[in-house]
Amino acid sequence: MKREKSLYYWLALFTICFIAYQQIIDRIRPNYSGKSITVKYFLGIAPNLFPAIGIPALLVVIIPQMKLKKKWQNENKHLTANIISLIGLITWEFIQRTSKKLHFDWNDILWTLIGAFIFQLTWTVTPNRYK
Repeated sequence: MKREKSLYYWLALFTICFIAYQQIIDRIRPNYSGKSITVKYFLGIAPNLFPAIGIPALLVVIIPQMKLKKKWQNENKHLTANIISLIGLITWEFIQRTSKKLHFDWNDILWTLIGAFIFQLTWTVTPNRYK
């Protein structure tokens, strides 16, 4: 039962971040016609912030299922998940430099790092029974 609660907790965090990401990309950003610079900035960086929080939450559930032989990776699954997520998200941002349709932005990298920090902070304040 303890393991099940932990799975639901982290999957719920992933789901919330995934829904927020999708809503911003599909509905909010295309339909925003306001002039607020702050809102426009947040709508620009949110697609980097939410995955940086949500992807490690999903990986925290997946990593133990992989039965890795490295003790450190299993004991520090939150760090392993965050490192994997950061490598993927930041690599994707740099790949966008080579595209004519996609947009590279240093602010996106900054907010990806902030999202990773928020995930680590979430892990830190989460009760042990959910870890």
